[in-house]
Parts: sequence; structure tokens; C-alpha cells
Amino acid sequence: MNVEILDGPSVECEDYVRREAQARLCHTPSWSRMVEKVFGHRGYYLVARDQGGIRGVLPLTHVRSRLFANRMISQAFSDYGGPLVSVPDALEPLYRRAVEIAGQVRCPSIEFRNVVALPYDVESRTDKVAVLLPLTDDPQGVWASLGHKTRNRIRKAEKEGFVVKSGGPELLDEFYRAWTIRMHQLGTPCYARKLFAGIMQSFPAESRIFVATLRDVTAAVLFVCAFGEWAQSCWGTALREYDSAGPNYILNWMAIEHYCRQGCKWFDFGRSTVGSSQFEFKRRWGGTVTQLYYQYWTAPGHALSPVRPDNPRYQGLVHAWRKLPLSLTRFAGPLISRSLA
Repeated sequence: MNVEILDGPSVECEDYVRREAQARLCHTPSWSRMVEKVFGHRGYYLVARDQGGIRGVLPLTHVRSRLFANRMISQAFSDYGGPLVSVPDALEPLYRRAVEIAGQVRCPSIEFRNVVALPYDVESRTDKVAVLLPLTDDPQGVWASLGHKTRNRIRKAEKEGFVVKSGGPELLDEFYRAWTIRMHQLGTPCYARKLFAGIMQSFPAESRIFVATLRDVTAAVLFVCAFGEWAQSCWGTALREYDSAGPNYILNWMAIEHYCRQGCKWFDFGRSTVGSSQFEFKRRWGGTVTQLYYQYWTAPGHALSPVRPDNPRYQGLVHAWRKLPLSLTRFAGPLISRSLA
């Protein structure tokens, strides 16, 4: 099995990823090129081949940061990543080549964001899960499967007068304003607007924004990426003052209806931390809770220091961030979050 680094656009690789049932948008070479174009992070897109053609891929992004350490991620700015293989024999060569490249560029760690755990002696986190809701061609089939409390919350939001619209780049400013307000409240540096613009430019058919308004005021927003049989909620929030009225329920339901009609088989609510309020919200939809395996190779002599909000190293920064003016966080947040990936 030969492993090469892709050095340009490849229709063959794009087609390979689209044929694999477990692939996500982040596995495509186009995602790696988008991240490199938007943020300048060097990508190493590994392709395993034998005489029969491509047998596996592994997208890597090298993120250099003084604050958050020098690391490789598979895949940056995504919940997923890790090796995507069609034959077991492709896994080992891809993994070993990734380790080899990390050594060559003096990168002390690699983070693999897997659905299936890698069979290697690496450190692992299992606090992240995804909730996957099966879809049908007829949205009413999904509606009937929902618990009565969830249906009642959707009906309540409808009675409150929330209206949901969806579309493309024309809704990006509206999405970004609401999303950055919530990130400020949480004490989390926001991503740059150019990330979302880059996704919509690179994947116009796969990306979509949903917005819930109440009397023409934005209350909740959702950014969804669809790929193959999957529709994934990537970024979303409801503004705190509207939480009790349930705009997130009608927003997600309208997205589910849309992707039922688009022929998707699964609605992925995105990753969340077990026990968090986000996890409880997602679990109420009755989907399957799927374990995510975030695994870390570290170079000999290096200790792992994962970038996560509950790391005591960052707690003081989180509290201080909430006290900053919103306008300042919108300026400074993208400078910091480009390395959070």
C-alpha cells in the first residue's frame, strides 16, 4: 500500500469520499483546501493506494499556535475526521505516515476525531458524543417518532409566532450577528465570519442557514452542512432571552423537514459533551447517541494538553472574555479562534 500527499485538486479523491457511506464533508480534499485558503493552515491530505486504486484517505491540518500549542488535527473546524478507509489494510500505512509527517515538521501531537476508535496505543477522550436522528422521505414519519414533549415544544414555538426562513449567503450576516452574541455570553472566542463564508463558497449545494425570527427579530440560528446521506447541524444557537419560548425546537424541526425532503437519511445534531445542556436538548429528539473517539498521538517526551474549555488553564480566560465588550470580542475572537480549530 502506497501513501502519497495530495498536491492539488483531485476529482478521483472527491469521488472516492462521496462513495464512502461513513464519509463527512470534512473528509473531502475541498474541505482541506478551504481551511488552508481561509486560515493559512498547512494541509496534508494523505491518500492510500494499491493496484486497485484509492483505498483510504486521511486529511490532516497543521495548526501552529503559541497559545494553544503546535498540533495536527484530523479534521480542523469539524466534529469529525480521522482515517476513512475502504479496506482494513489501508489504516496502518495512513496512520504511520501521519506520525512520520508530524515528526518531520516537529509537531508534538496529532488529534484524530474518530467515530471508530483507532487500534493504537494513544490517549483518548470519550466525553464527546453525537446524536443521530433517522429520517424518512415523509417528514410526518419523523414527527410521529418524536416524543410528545418535543412535539409540544415545537407547537409552543409556533403559537408564540416564530417564523423560520432558510437560504444561503444572503443570511450569513444575520446568522453571524446572533451566533457571536451567544459565543460572547459563553466566554468563547468566535470564529471569523470568513470561515462560514468560505464553507458556503466552497460548498454552495451542501451548506444552508436556518433562521428563526419573532416579529422580524432574529431569535435563533442554525448552520447545516449536508453530505451524502447526512445532514449535520454544525453551528447553532438561540439568544438567551428567547430560550424559554423554544425557538431552537421549531428551528431544528424545520431543518429536519427540509432534509427529509432532500432525501437525507440521518440528521446529525452535532457533537456535544455528555451531561451538558446541549446534550440534553439533542437527546430529547430520540435519536441514537453515538460515541465519538477523540484520540491523540503524542511524540515521545511530550505531555498532552488538549484544547478544551474545561481545561483549568483556560478558565480565567473564559470568565474574562465574558466581560469584554461584544464589539471587541468580534474583532479579537477570530484572531484567537483560528488556532482553536
